[in-house]
Amino acid sequence: MKIDVQSEVGRLESVLLHRPGNEIVRMTQHDLDRMLFDDILSAAEAAREHSVMADIMAATGAEVLELDDLLATSLAAADRDAVEALVARCCNSAGAPGAAAALSQWPSRALASALIEGVYWRELDTQQTSLASVAAQIREPDPMALRPLPNLMFLRDPCITVFDRVVQGRMATPARAREPEIVAFALEHAPEIRAQLTFRASDALGEAFHSVEGGDVLVLSSAVLMIGCSERTHPATIERLAREALFPTHPGLQRVYAVIMPTARSVMHLDTILTQVDTNLFLGHAPLIAGTPRKPALPLVRIERDGPAAVLAKASSFDVLREEFGRSTKLVPCGGDDPLHQEREQWTDGANAIALGPGGIILYSRNRKTVAALERHGMRELHLPLEEPADERNDRVARAMSTLEQQPTVFTFTGSELSRARGGGRCLSMPLRRTNR
Repeated sequence: MKIDVQSEVGRLESVLLHRPGNEIVRMTQHDLDRMLFDDILSAAEAAREHSVMADIMAATGAEVLELDDLLATSLAAADRDAVEALVARCCNSAGAPGAAAALSQWPSRALASALIEGVYWRELDTQQTSLASVAAQIREPDPMALRPLPNLMFLRDPCITVFDRVVQGRMATPARAREPEIVAFALEHAPEIRAQLTFRASDALGEAFHSVEGGDVLVLSSAVLMIGCSERTHPATIERLAREALFPTHPGLQRVYAVIMPTARSVMHLDTILTQVDTNLFLGHAPLIAGTPRKPALPLVRIERDGPAAVLAKASSFDVLREEFGRSTKLVPCGGDDPLHQEREQWTDGANAIALGPGGIILYSRNRKTVAALERHGMRELHLPLEEPADERNDRVARAMSTLEQQPTVFTFTGSELSRARGGGRCLSMPLRRTNR
C-alpha cells in the first residue's frame, strides 16, 4: 500500500487506529500526572466508543487497520536484529535495559502486547538482576519494567503522514517516548505497507528542544502545511523538519505556516483549535484562529521554500486560510458564537473533527453548540447511538456517504469517555491514504 495524504479532506481510503485496552486498565490514580491524564478512564466504555468510531469509518468504505495486529505482523516479518534493536530502544528509553534480552525472545503477538500494555518485571524470565529491577521492587509492590502506553489511542501524534511518507514524531513527554518507535516499526516492516520513513535521525539540539507531534501538523494541500508551535512541538524542530526533510523531497511544497500557540494543556496541539471539514470550510476555536475585537488571533510565521522565516504582521490563521483556499472560505466557530460555550466545547474536542471525505466529518455528540453551528453552515447531523445494532448503523452511514455532495454530514456518536482523555476523532486516527481532492 502506498502512503498518500495530500489534504485533510480527501476521501478516507485507509486509516490506522488503536483501540484502548489493557494499557488503560493498568493505570491508577497515582499515574495520572505522569501519564498526562486528568482522570482514570473506563477501559471497556472507551473501547466501546472507539469501536463505534471505527465502524463509522469502515462503513464509509475506508480500510481500517488496528495497530496491535499491524505491530504483531511486523514483528513476525522483520529480521531478528531489527526486533532486538527495537526492544533495546524501548527498554533503554524506559530505564530498564536489563529487560531487553528476555523480552525480545517473546513470540510476536505477546511482544506486541507488552510493548503497548507494558510488562511487569515478574513476567520476564531473566537470570540477571539489575539495579533498576531491584530498586523498582523496593519502591513498588508490583513494579513494571515497561509502563503502559495509555495515550497510544491518540495515534495522530507518534508518526505523521505527510504526502507519500511518514514523519517519525518526537514526543515532548517521557510518557509517550516509546510510541514513535513502535508505530514507525509497525508501518515500516508490515509487508502490506512498507512505509518510507523520514526525519528519523537523532536530534543534536537535545531532548528539550526536539519535539514534534502529529496533532500539530495540518496537511492543507500539496503546496502548504500549517504546523502548531505548541507546548508539544518546538519551533526549531518545525524549521528543521521543513528545511531538512520536507522541502528537499517534495518539490511541490512551497510554504509552511507556523502558528505560535500558548504553552497550555487546554490547547496542547493545533488540532485542538482548528480542523478542516470541507474544501472551503474549517472548524475552529474562533478567538484564537480569527481573533476578537479585544484580542488578536494567534500570530503566525511563514517559512518559504527559498526564503527566511517571516512574521505575518496582523494576519490571523483564518486570514491565511482565506488566502490559500479563496475568499469564500468560512470558519465555523466551535461552540457557536457564545464565548462561554466556545471555551467549554473547545475543551471537549468540539474543534477536533476527522474528515471522512469532503463535507463528511466525525464529532462527539456532546458538543451540541458546535453541531448547531455546523448545521447553520449547511451540514446535517446523523447521530449514531452506541446501542444501535452495527449493521443498521453501518447501513445509515453508507447511505449518507452516497449523498455527501448534496448533503454534507456530521456523524456524531457518544464519546463521553474518550473525550475525558482530551482528544477527538482527529487525535484518535492516523490516515494512511486519502483520495487527492
